Amino acid sequence: MIYPYNDIRKVPLDYQGIASSAYAVQRQHPDKEGSLKWKECGVVGSNYLLVPNSEVKDLATEIATESQLTWEPMKEFFDGKRFIYFMQSKSETTEITEGDDVSLGMGFWNSYDGSTSLQFRTFLVRLVCTNGMITKDFMNLMKFKHNNKSEGYEKQIINAAKVVDNCGDDIETVTKRMRKMVEMPVDLNELSVLRENQLSHIPVTLWGKISTHFLQKESDKIHHNEVTMWDFYNACTDVLWHDEKPTMASFEHNQVITDKMLGAMS
Repeated sequence: MIYPYNDIRKVPLDYQGIASSAYAVQRQHPDKEGSLKWKECGVVGSNYLLVPNSEVKDLATEIATESQLTWEPMKEFFDGKRFIYFMQSKSETTEITEGDDVSLGMGFWNSYDGSTSLQFRTFLVRLVCTNGMITKDFMNLMKFKHNNKSEGYEKQIINAAKVVDNCGDDIETVTKRMRKMVEMPVDLNELSVLRENQLSHIPVTLWGKISTHFLQKESDKIHHNEVTMWDFYNACTDVLWHDEKPTMASFEHNQVITDKMLGAMS
């Protein structure tokens, strides 16, 4: 992964001496010799509020410190332009089925190229395999615009993020639907319907990875006709969360699959 915390700057663009209204966002990046050089990572408007990833991480740490729950770093992602920082709490857990608990997580999104808004989300973590289960429809998501009007966003995020101590209703809603997955047997017909309807948007290559992982990991349950929708859903998040070379699409697919499958459990 590209180191996400090097210095950044926003510099004006010009062409043959004519100033542009656009600005280049540049970050320091090591060259082959290890020396830090400025590298362009986006072009934004003049009023774009550039937020360093280091500040986003500091905000996450401050929120975790003020929370009544106990938090620890979980995972971070940076592709040179877009950044995500995840934390998880193990101080309170909820049982989905015997020996299979979930806990609360929180994530912070940021971008240097304007492609992703500054945002805060809560999500759930399956503890037995540390799979993050990202949702947009069922838990908190708060976006903040990258513009000069958003100066002072730190206080907004800290105040808004206090919901981490008060999202018991959201957790209960999601875990009830997950328990329905546990009770739903899965066969080839069910998977076919799932693919044709809720998960029709998933790329063929990703569907192949998930299906292969599911068949290999749950072979014994499949042989004894004991496999459930919960097993298949966990195969999805397992592939996406533990991808050795994740992209932003890994987290986007995680969110869409989670929302579609939870939505089908109403």
